[in-house]
Amino acid sequence: MNNQIKKEDFKLLIKEFHTDLLPETFQRELKIPFFSKKIITVYGPRRSGKSFYFLTLIKELLRQSIPRERILYLNFEDDRILPLDFKELNLLLEAYFELYPENKSKEIFLFFDEIQNIKNWEIFVRRIYDRENVRIFITGSSSKLLSKEIATSLRGRTISYSLYPLSFKEFLSFKNERIEKDFEYTSLRFKIKKLLEKYIEWGSFPEIVLEEDLILKRKILSEYFNSLVYRDLSERFSLENTDLLKDLLKFLFTNFTSYFSTNSYFNLIKQKLSVSRETISLYLSYIKETDYFSFLPLFSYSLKVQKINSKKIICLDNGLRNAVAFQFSQDRGKLIENIVGMNLKMKEKEIFFWKNKREVDFILKEKNNLSAVNVCFSQTLPQREIDGLLEVKERLKNIKELILITKDIQKEENGIKFIPLWKWLSV
Repeated sequence: MNNQIKKEDFKLLIKEFHTDLLPETFQRELKIPFFSKKIITVYGPRRSGKSFYFLTLIKELLRQSIPRERILYLNFEDDRILPLDFKELNLLLEAYFELYPENKSKEIFLFFDEIQNIKNWEIFVRRIYDRENVRIFITGSSSKLLSKEIATSLRGRTISYSLYPLSFKEFLSFKNERIEKDFEYTSLRFKIKKLLEKYIEWGSFPEIVLEEDLILKRKILSEYFNSLVYRDLSERFSLENTDLLKDLLKFLFTNFTSYFSTNSYFNLIKQKLSVSRETISLYLSYIKETDYFSFLPLFSYSLKVQKINSKKIICLDNGLRNAVAFQFSQDRGKLIENIVGMNLKMKEKEIFFWKNKREVDFILKEKNNLSAVNVCFSQTLPQREIDGLLEVKERLKNIKELILITKDIQKEENGIKFIPLWKWLSV
C-alpha cells in the first residue's frame, strides 16, 4: 500500500511537470552535451542557479523537438515525496512508464535535481544508466555531490561540470543588457560601468541580482550564510562545535584576499575557543568542499613550498561576504580583487599568488605557460603594481602575459597590458 501511495505521488509530480508552464529562465555560459553517453553531473554551491539551469536545458530540448513527455524532471527537495528511500526510486520509473507505456522503447531524458538528498542514490542511477535507454542529468550541492564515495560509485560513467554564481556577462544578461561589438565606443559602456558597481557590492547570486529591495537582499544573503552553517556543514558532516564553525567562516569572509594558515588562526583564537589545530584543519576541509572559498597557493616550482606556505583566500561572492563579515570600511580594493579571483576560478584556471620582494595578485598556469595579473582600482597606479609584474617576468620562466587590471586606464607599456575591469570582465 505504501508503495502504491508513493507511486501515485510520483505520478502527480510527473504530470505536474508535463502540464505546467515552465518559468522564465536566463541563458548561462555553461555548455554541456545533450547526447553524451555519460551521466552529466552539474555541481556547485547552493543558490548558484542549478535548478533553473536544468529548466533552461529542458527548454532547449523542446526547441530541438524532443517531446515533453520524453523528458522527466524531479526535484528531490520536494516535500511531497519525502522521506524517500533509494529503493523507492524504482517506483519513479514504474510510475512514468505506467503513464507513458508507449515510451518504454524510446530514449528518455532524466533530470534529477538535488538528488544527493537521497542516501545511496548513486546505486539507483548506476543501475538505470546500465540498463535503460536514458540520458541522465544530475545536479547537487558541492559538499554532498563531490564526496569521494560518490565519485567512486559513478567512476567512468559521469562527466562533471561546475556552475557558480553569475559571471559579469551573465549578470548583464540578467539586467537585460547585452555586450555588443565595439561597445566600449558607445554609450553602453556607461550603463555597464554603473551596473559594475552593483556587481562589486552585491555579488552575483541569481536571486540577489533579480531582487531590487536592498533590505531583502541583505536578509536573503544572511539566510544563505545560516544555510551554509547549519545545513551544508553542521548537518552534513555532524559538526558539533558551531561556535568554531561560525567564527572560522566569518574570519575567512572578513579576511578575503588575505593570507591564511591554520597555525596563525589557531594562535588567534586559542584563548577564546578551546580547540585543537587538528579540529580546525578538519573543519576547514569541510568548508573547502562547499566551494564557498578557494585557497590559492604561493606559486613555486616546488610542491613542498606550495604546501607549507599560507594560502590566499578568495570567497565565492562579494554580496555574501559583505552581509556577514566583520568590517569597518567597504574594503573596495579587496572586493575588486576578489571579483577578479572568482572570475578566474569560474574559467577553471589553475591559480596561484606570487610573493617575493614584491607581490602579484594572481599567477595563472595553463599547460607550460604562465600569466601574471595585478589588480589596482585607484585613480593613480602605484609603481609597486608595475614593479611586481616586472619582477615576476624576470624571475619566472614561461611568462606569457602581464596584465594590470585598472579602473579606466587602457594601454600597453613595458610588456604590460593595462585593461579596465569593466572591459576585462566583459570579454
